[in-house]
Amino acid sequence: MGPGQRVIAELSVLEKALSKNDFAAEKGPLEAIVRSLRTMNLKSLEDLDLNTRGRLITTLLRVQRQSKPPQPEAGAEAAAPEAGASTEAAPAEAPAAEGAAPAEGAAPAEGGAPAEAAPAKPAVDPAKEKFDGWVDVMSLVGRVWRAAGDADRSQAAFALSGREPTPEPSAPAREERAERPPRGDRPERGERRDRGERGERPPRGERPERGAAGERRERPPRGERPERGERPARGERPERAPMPELTGDWKEQATQLEGMGRTRDAARMHERNNSFAEATRLFEAGGDLKSALRTALSGQDNDAARRLVGTLPAEQIGPTLEKAGAYELLMEHYVAKADFENVARLYERARQFDQAALAYERANKLTLARKAYERARDLASANRIRGLEVKALVERGDRLGAATLLVAVGQRREAVEVLSPLPPPKAFHFMQRLTLEDEAKELAQRELARAEQEQKPAGRARWLELLGDITAAAETWTQAGRKDKALPLYEKLGGEHLPRAAQLAEELQQRDKAIALYTQLNDSAGLERAKALPEAPATPPADSKADAADDAESAASPAENASSAGEQESQ
Repeated sequence: MGPGQRVIAELSVLEKALSKNDFAAEKGPLEAIVRSLRTMNLKSLEDLDLNTRGRLITTLLRVQRQSKPPQPEAGAEAAAPEAGASTEAAPAEAPAAEGAAPAEGAAPAEGGAPAEAAPAKPAVDPAKEKFDGWVDVMSLVGRVWRAAGDADRSQAAFALSGREPTPEPSAPAREERAERPPRGDRPERGERRDRGERGERPPRGERPERGAAGERRERPPRGERPERGERPARGERPERAPMPELTGDWKEQATQLEGMGRTRDAARMHERNNSFAEATRLFEAGGDLKSALRTALSGQDNDAARRLVGTLPAEQIGPTLEKAGAYELLMEHYVAKADFENVARLYERARQFDQAALAYERANKLTLARKAYERARDLASANRIRGLEVKALVERGDRLGAATLLVAVGQRREAVEVLSPLPPPKAFHFMQRLTLEDEAKELAQRELARAEQEQKPAGRARWLELLGDITAAAETWTQAGRKDKALPLYEKLGGEHLPRAAQLAEELQQRDKAIALYTQLNDSAGLERAKALPEAPATPPADSKADAADDAESAASPAENASSAGEQESQ
């Protein structure tokens, strides 16, 4: 777990203590946050990632806004010790009665003299304890702000606590705190178990010889190594010039650092003191272009920032400007790249939905453009984009997706017109999916009349089945000689139609189906006939070409079943 994640974890603990207004419980997570932030060596809050920075600022401001407890009076603090003193003096002033028993729990001294009473502990003042806890919490908040690089908020928190800010301990001092305890204070180790006496090893010459598999191969004799030449004497290293002490105020010190060639150190000093123009110049002179861009953006020097943006790698420009909050320059960058989708997202973030819609339209993201126009309450433009969406979907062959868009805004007639060029069975199924029940029924009746006029019994049976007239459809399939189509319909009807289904199964030599149906009807004679049928299933009659064409028409393709209206939502 990194330092940023540890900070977020401790902030959750701090928020729980904050909800209970428990100052003592708030100290632990605040100290842990100080330790985590100190390891990150932050120059400012901007160095934290967006999530950690937002959580930290929100929680610390809530902690800092806690109401200050009333400060206890000085007389109340001194009351407890005085009470303790009076109790100590009482045994000395009162003469002990002869023969009186000693106080319970007190051992008599030598010679029968009564022992002196133990001094009583002063009582704890809850008001003082709560006030001291609040002061400690405010001081820790100041330390957290200081570790996060926010000097102004840190100074305000220290002023609120009434304590002077103390310097943070250095690394060696922290190591001394974590010293290991003296050896004498460590718990003694248990005695080691006896390993038992080891047997003496035989001398090397008396050891058993290796077997044939374990024989060592003789090494070839090594050649003589050439003698090494003498190394040349290393010259003495030039001693580094000692670091001169910096004098004067921060401007003079920055000038001295620049004169010594330490331009980046001088730039950091200017940045800390909000002299962003000089910091940009010095960072650029030192070759730290990313820091130069940061200070140029902090100083709102857009000309220098534009120049420095061009020096960054292309993949770093967007994230760098996003982190710095330079949305104007980021917009210019995306426009120059013709990345209108990201331009639209920036407009959406600024809640300029009309401009976002135009950008999405240029990026050919029609669904997103339509939604942006709707949010901008520009219904005319939204309808225009919807028309373009419908046209694009029809050109792609997804008429179901186009009709879905039209039905969503109540344009039922236009949706039926879009589905009309499809084969009638497929159009009927799509109308049912879009809850266009009246239009689907009208289409089915029209196609049923045409099938009767053209004397197509198979077509008539299909439309009767689609309209829900199962009995008429089963009879029509039987008249058309398609017993295999009529059988499942009679079985579905059940009741008085089951004998007809069993008879058709027997005629089609579907042995298992016939046995099941005759068993259900308790028809022993029919059951005997069914058992006498051959076990091999009979080959169903081949469909005519017209029937095969109708079946193909009534099956929706996968591309049309998956409405591209849903696909457009993800654009």
